[in-house]
Amino acid sequence: MPATAAVWMLVAALVLAGCGSSESEPEPERETIKVEDTVFGDLVGTQDKARDRTNAAVDAHREALEQRLEADEGARPESAPPEE
Repeated sequence: MPATAAVWMLVAALVLAGCGSSESEPEPERETIKVEDTVFGDLVGTQDKARDRTNAAVDAHREALEQRLEADEGARPESAPPEE
């Protein structure tokens, strides 16, 4: 029985100690490092370059397709004045 009481007293002490507030100052936040300045910077740059090249190729293909569709449909370019 005395062991059980000692365990309950220890549990109560731990609970009360855990409920207390800490009066220490919060640590200042560190400045975050840019990904480009880390060892992974080259990998991120490579992904960005590949994404830019892919987007440029898609845009060029879309423009060529639109021009071909306009030519096949006989539509006049948007910059040309209307024919009357």
